[in-house]
Amino acid sequence: MSRVTTPGPPAESPADVPVTDTGRKHHRLYVRNFAGRPGRFLAVCLAVTFVNFAVWSVATPLFASPDEPAHVVHAAAAVRGEIVGRTVKSSSNAMTRVSIPEVFAAGYPYTTCFMGHDTVPASCAPALSTSTKVVRTATYVGRYPPLYYLMVGLPSLVTVSTLGIYLMRLMSALLDASLVSLALLSIAVWSRRRLLLVGVMIAATPTVWFFGGVVNPSGFEICAAICLWSSGLVLVLEHADHPPPGLVTIVVVAMAALLLARPLSPLWDAIIVGLLALLGGRRAVVGISRSRVTRWSIGPLIACCLFTVAWVISQHSLDLVPAGVPVPAGETRLHLVAVIFGYTGTWIQQMIGVFGWLDTFSPLVTYLVWFAMIGFVLGLAFASAKGRHVGLLIFLGLAVLLIPVVIAYSQSHRLGVVWQGRDILPVAVGLPLTAVALLEQTEIVRPWRLRVAATLCLGMGVADVAAFVEALRRYTVGVAGPLNFLSGPWQPPLGSLGVVVCCCVFVVLLMTLVTQEVRYSAALIGAHPRPIPSPRDSSQEALRRDRCRRGLVLRGRRPS
Repeated sequence: MSRVTTPGPPAESPADVPVTDTGRKHHRLYVRNFAGRPGRFLAVCLAVTFVNFAVWSVATPLFASPDEPAHVVHAAAAVRGEIVGRTVKSSSNAMTRVSIPEVFAAGYPYTTCFMGHDTVPASCAPALSTSTKVVRTATYVGRYPPLYYLMVGLPSLVTVSTLGIYLMRLMSALLDASLVSLALLSIAVWSRRRLLLVGVMIAATPTVWFFGGVVNPSGFEICAAICLWSSGLVLVLEHADHPPPGLVTIVVVAMAALLLARPLSPLWDAIIVGLLALLGGRRAVVGISRSRVTRWSIGPLIACCLFTVAWVISQHSLDLVPAGVPVPAGETRLHLVAVIFGYTGTWIQQMIGVFGWLDTFSPLVTYLVWFAMIGFVLGLAFASAKGRHVGLLIFLGLAVLLIPVVIAYSQSHRLGVVWQGRDILPVAVGLPLTAVALLEQTEIVRPWRLRVAATLCLGMGVADVAAFVEALRRYTVGVAGPLNFLSGPWQPPLGSLGVVVCCCVFVVLLMTLVTQEVRYSAALIGAHPRPIPSPRDSSQEALRRDRCRRGLVLRGRRPS
């Protein structure tokens, strides 16, 4: 059976292989337990990412995230058969009325005392209702696509209590963790560009972890976009000629999940797929389209797209409540555009880390770390990538800046300025991911790949924990309260100390997992070229050869 090898520096001695290169027991254990075992790698990624989302679920007071009371109402009603509800006559078609147990409708007045008041701890809120009596209530997200709500609302059928709301959050965290884990898996199994794992961590800002841990489809939408960007980059840049069925399946799942997430999601899906096609070029598009698994997936994707578009149009899902920042009457168009563009800095802050009802900011170190990391990878990509790829990066950056201005302007007279930073994150996460993929393609960071990964992961770990601690401190004692918040008047279910320790441990585990995989791949590439299976090879044979090769590397031997 024929093989084709990619060029790479040969291993001069057994000292060049991964284990003897590192000489560390924990890395030896990592290689032995995870190298060539995608199922085990996926399970560990799922567990670690789920807990990272879950600590935000526990540390955030109930209903203390944007629009969460409305999303909880819609989820509880959807699983009870009221997918939309009855329209409430108002200035907008957005409001619908449904019947649900009272405990799930108690969120609207609960956060009034501390919402928008960052110096007031969450202990000011009254006790949540525990009544199971069915009441009529309204929601302004009842016309959103129903997939997310039908899944997240299931725990509300198990227990009608505040525990049911926490379980709804954990169900949302599980869905989002699954998508992020598939993104990591697609890189670890099918890519030689393992530094792209660090790109996923850069894309997963504290805002992503926060929204992934509460009842809000924004987290689901952003995580689906991260999965689509990650798997799509691996597909178009490395496997366009002979797409692996498993990788194509992950791409299709991510596309379908993104299509069905929110009313604007089909637009983001189209932008991402179009940019990936331009990045890969005509040859990649032709090669992928000829794949049998691609042809089989076209039907389900078209069905998802038609369903979402039909739902958005027929149910008026883009109708919103006029609750944005009002614009003065008589403003000229040019001045109004300038005013809206002035919100760009706020939207960028929100993309990195603004929590609660957009009233809790991350500490300065979090913003500095993320600006530095994104600037670092973009700078290297601009310096090393081809002209066409640089043009695509510039186009993507301009899209992230200008699309919010265009959409906010089109709605400003009717709704006010309603845009938020999270709304453009499905497109924005592609910036660091694409930049890392392109600079890895040029091998500019190859001599320093491990140091770059370790340094960036260390910075992200510190910034993530700092953002989490500041958000928790805001709810326990308020931002003007004492630095020692562990015994504040409001406490999360596991206690402040418990959730902080859990956050630190699992952030470290996640960053260690990424760093160890980058370390292993860097040493593996340096030790020998990786065989690329011929078109006649089955995926099982390719996996068997890869596991065998990794086993030889682990023992300090070069494959024959």
